[in-house]
Amino acid sequence: MCASTGLTGPKPVVAAIIRDQAGRVLVARRPEGKAGAGLWEFPGGKVGPGESQGEALAREMREELGITVGASTILPHYRAAAAPGIDLAFWRVDAYDGVPRGCEGQEIQWCLPERLPALPFLPADRPILARLRLPSLYLISDVDTLGEALFEERLARIAARDPILLQLREPWPLSRLRPYAEHLRALLAPHGGRCVVNGDPEALAGCADGIHLPGAWLARLPARPAGPLVGASCHNAEELGRAAAIGCDFAVLSPVKRTTSHPDALPLGWARFQELAAGVLMPVYALGGMTLADRACAETHLAQGVALRSGVFGKDLEPRSS
Repeated sequence: MCASTGLTGPKPVVAAIIRDQAGRVLVARRPEGKAGAGLWEFPGGKVGPGESQGEALAREMREELGITVGASTILPHYRAAAAPGIDLAFWRVDAYDGVPRGCEGQEIQWCLPERLPALPFLPADRPILARLRLPSLYLISDVDTLGEALFEERLARIAARDPILLQLREPWPLSRLRPYAEHLRALLAPHGGRCVVNGDPEALAGCADGIHLPGAWLARLPARPAGPLVGASCHNAEELGRAAAIGCDFAVLSPVKRTTSHPDALPLGWARFQELAAGVLMPVYALGGMTLADRACAETHLAQGVALRSGVFGKDLEPRSS
């Protein structure tokens, strides 16, 4: 991926997110003689004069990796850190022909998303790493309504068909919450799903795959709690900024639409959600009145995906069309 510092304004650059059947992501190491030599990046390059982004993506993949791009999709919610002279757009390569190889002498590597942060990446690409570790579907538990057996049956069915992150949010004592979180973690792990627990980060330290901070805890914590994943509940720009400042891995922003559970809460709407999400590079899920069908719309408004609870465990999850 080639950077430019021309004086005629930022140069449009495209970068590709390519996954294999095991969920690994293709990354490339910049060779000696190029700016940022030795650092890792997502393959891509500058958009040439008269080219569309899609055309540039196809050309760069052919030149850099020796593959022919079939279907591809722009990822507006994948946003890079500011870099001088670059306007960087990320595209997902949905289909291609050929076997990727380093046609320009660059080292390439297939990496699981959770291992990417250990690599020295170009600063502009680094914010994308958190998004690659997270699915588009963030479910919130409904155990007390359904009972454990029915909840787990429906959760397993959903997890088998769609990657998920689950928040265990039940008003239980720690003596029940901690072991059940570990139980759900074991249930989700074979499907690549993960479980975080809502509540006191000190009492829940080391529990399951991480912690989800309620607003009260977000306001009082001086730093990010330890753990693989830390999320936070937010309702405005100040709370989003705080979650980003202490190093949360993701946030949930609500309510986007009017909800029956909080009928008096003024909904943000998609335009305001996008404005707030644009203020942070941290992944943000849309919550409040969401359905499974809202995922595509959420991503076009810079959301990582949707967070939802009401009704989802009472319905069969349709396969995602994208």
